[in-house]
Amino acid sequence: MALSLHLKGQDSLRNDAILIGEVRVRAGSDLRDYIGFKSTHIDSALLAVHNHLSIADLLSGNSMIHIKSYGSGGLATPSFRGTGPGHTQVCWNDISLNSPMLGQFDLSLIPAGFIDGVNIYYGAGSMGINSGGFGGVIDLETRPSSDSPAEFTVNPGVGSYGRFSGLVRASTGNERIRSVTKAFLSDAKNDFSYVDNVSEAYPLKKSRENNEVSSAGFIQELHLFLPQNTLSARFWYQSASRKLPSPIISPTASQPETQSDESFRAMISWNNDRKSGEMGLTAAFVSDRLLYDNKPASVHSINKSGKITLKGNYKKRVSEILSMEASLNDELSLVTTNNYDGSISRNLATLDIVSETDPASWFSARLLIRELLHNDKLLTPDFSLSTEFRPFSYKYWFLKASVSKNSRIPTLNDMYWSPGGNPDLKNETGTAAELTWDMTNFITGPFRLKNDITVFRNNIDDLIQWRPGSYSYWEAVNLGSVISSGIEAGTAISYSFRNLHFNFDAGYVHTRAVAKEKNAENASFKGYQLTYIPENQMNFVLRIKWKKFSGAFNTEYTGRRYLTADNSVYLPHYLISGINLGTRMEGTNHSLDISISVDNLFDAAYQNIAYYPMPGRNIYLSVTYQFKK
Repeated sequence: MALSLHLKGQDSLRNDAILIGEVRVRAGSDLRDYIGFKSTHIDSALLAVHNHLSIADLLSGNSMIHIKSYGSGGLATPSFRGTGPGHTQVCWNDISLNSPMLGQFDLSLIPAGFIDGVNIYYGAGSMGINSGGFGGVIDLETRPSSDSPAEFTVNPGVGSYGRFSGLVRASTGNERIRSVTKAFLSDAKNDFSYVDNVSEAYPLKKSRENNEVSSAGFIQELHLFLPQNTLSARFWYQSASRKLPSPIISPTASQPETQSDESFRAMISWNNDRKSGEMGLTAAFVSDRLLYDNKPASVHSINKSGKITLKGNYKKRVSEILSMEASLNDELSLVTTNNYDGSISRNLATLDIVSETDPASWFSARLLIRELLHNDKLLTPDFSLSTEFRPFSYKYWFLKASVSKNSRIPTLNDMYWSPGGNPDLKNETGTAAELTWDMTNFITGPFRLKNDITVFRNNIDDLIQWRPGSYSYWEAVNLGSVISSGIEAGTAISYSFRNLHFNFDAGYVHTRAVAKEKNAENASFKGYQLTYIPENQMNFVLRIKWKKFSGAFNTEYTGRRYLTADNSVYLPHYLISGINLGTRMEGTNHSLDISISVDNLFDAAYQNIAYYPMPGRNIYLSVTYQFKK
């Protein structure tokens, strides 16, 4: 051993080059992206950390979506790229949950622990799932894997302002059949303190009244996995009861306004995947019931809606460089309410033809053409055309570009609400263009840096708004055009070394949403920012995990939001932060996670909606016990 020599076995190949031909590997992915469009995915690991949050709170801190919230437990709706809540589609496994009456969805009612994944598609990327999402689409997934172990999870938690929640999840089965059951309960008094500097002569500290909310939900899923086939059945029941507090400029009502929500959602789907092509069929029923009572105003509103959706698609790879897909979606809406002159029904059918091509490793393109049939009337077709370039084969850098035309049908409230509905409303039409530069750099083995920047421009014609009418009540009308444009930028850094894992995510959005023109019909002012659309948003999240310990710190900044068309009155900007600390104890088949979260760490006083204060510093303690077999 002392006299041995170093040998280099590679010397014989030093001057020889062996060229191996290119090999293309194609495989399905759990994350669906559309060529040329920006998307964000929130996985089950992040959702598990924030089981106690609503989907609205989760998106507010972990995406660049602006959430318009009336406070803890109150209505919370999403806003993309300078558009309104009605221009955002919220789906459950590709089935729309938006109310056919209001055209929007309340994200405050869904706990993050109920969902397995959240997929966010920006702009016309939403057309891959549904129409009308000028801003984008939020797709909530409940799709378990066939090889996941049997498990049982219970997650109670308690927090400030009389808040309590409990979540239970049970999953069992084998590689052929799987059952997943989820249930939750939550209750909160939301009697937080706030500073009233509006209704009093001098600032005065008060407690929020009539702000209680309680909710419950249950999901049952059955999945059958067969060779080349998957059959799934899902049922989702959810209810909520809440008191609606008055704005702080109004005296507290002796009999508060109340609202109760109840939803039934059922879905059966079949998917077939074979060499000849991929096929999917889905049938879904979504029923919503909303009761609103305002006794001092003698208002008792009963609203019941149901949607029956049939959806089918077939995708086939025609050649090595071309694939084609055809999708048919038929949605029947039925509404019964004491706010319409009788019951109303509506049918909307869409036919999509999609072509995708990848003629070279550095280029791919996608074309979607959609025909809409609304109550037996064919509309002007919509489309999206997108491309994706990879300028350097040895780098994960991509240039994405797209142009599109999308349509949004007026909601049933817009057309038939009594009084003020307008059955002669035109459909809203949106045209959009966007350009994205996406770079991922693997600097060293454990270190990854990802940057992206997007510029976008949306033009919405025949925008529907409610305005004061001639007979002392508000009316729905088409008011001119709106242009929203801006820049979105994001950075993600990840680093791992032995037992240390580090993640840093940051994002910034600048949005200008203005009226395109001023006329006698348009109450908006040309060149002025639209109300409740912040020009600037920013957030960042720092996560660190070391052995059995984890921690996270997040900060969210929202710029001023104007309350009047001439931008003379506005809500000031706010900056809120939060921290989460946790630890895990593990056994052979058991684990116990304990975490404590502090939201609004620096006790900022702010309002998301005028005269509806948000809670100050609050603490939440969560314990999660999990058994796996």
